[in-house]
Amino acid sequence: MREDDAGSYLYWSDRRVNEIASDNAVTWEGRLNWTLRAAPQGFGGEVGNRERAALTRREKARKIEKVIGEQAVSSFGTPPPARFAKGLGPIQIARFIGGPEKDKGTLLHIRTSSIEGHQVDLVLFCSLDNFPGHPFRPADAHETGWFSSAWHAISELLESRGIRNTSQWDDLESLSVEALHVALNQGSESPGNDQEPWTRGLTLGLAHDCEWFAQIYTDVRLTQSRWDFRDNGQGADRILIGAPVWVRTASQASVTRYAELRRAAGRRPRRLPSLRGRRRQGIS
Repeated sequence: MREDDAGSYLYWSDRRVNEIASDNAVTWEGRLNWTLRAAPQGFGGEVGNRERAALTRREKARKIEKVIGEQAVSSFGTPPPARFAKGLGPIQIARFIGGPEKDKGTLLHIRTSSIEGHQVDLVLFCSLDNFPGHPFRPADAHETGWFSSAWHAISELLESRGIRNTSQWDDLESLSVEALHVALNQGSESPGNDQEPWTRGLTLGLAHDCEWFAQIYTDVRLTQSRWDFRDNGQGADRILIGAPVWVRTASQASVTRYAELRRAAGRRPRRLPSLRGRRRQGIS
């Protein structure tokens, strides 16, 4: 969708929007609306009252984008790190096992290209609570298939907003590649087997036509000679990890729900033994 098209918000984080506004002196003072009422008895004409209308989500988003300006990268032509990013295009949506949100943890994967034509991947983490209308439920995506033992390291990165890393993935390149590995392979029968997203466990859906805005915690350009992209990263040149602030779609019809595809295909993913109540281990 184009930025000026009509649409609806698939994802919206009031907390992040208000936090960014507070940090950047953005006020939510709305438009002045005039209302008319009858004049007091004995006087002619009408008297106008001025009331401020609450800003819409779209108006708040435009205010945020205006104040952030070029700090929100979109062409990815400038070197890392970026603090914010925005763009247009499809978004894969899945559950994230572990992390501060636990059952409501959600992962968004966006793949785009830099102005030079290099592959850029964004892995954004959020809560199911911030999807207006609640189009997805945890039960839509079974805990089945492979998942990474790096979930605790990714959770630490998210909770500290990229500041703390005490894990074995002790540099940002390796942790970023692992986060992308989770986005591309979690829920598969085995890591790197290139299953269609809707056939994997933990996947929720695809938003086809989106305008998105994200807050970035870490942003790395990978050392190409260091990584074997046949199994990790699949050609990524740059990986950004953060959180979505909003995702806007042309309509709710722009979202494919994988639970519906699985039901239509009669597919019932093999259920693993419950992972609750014990420390999760990576499955290979």
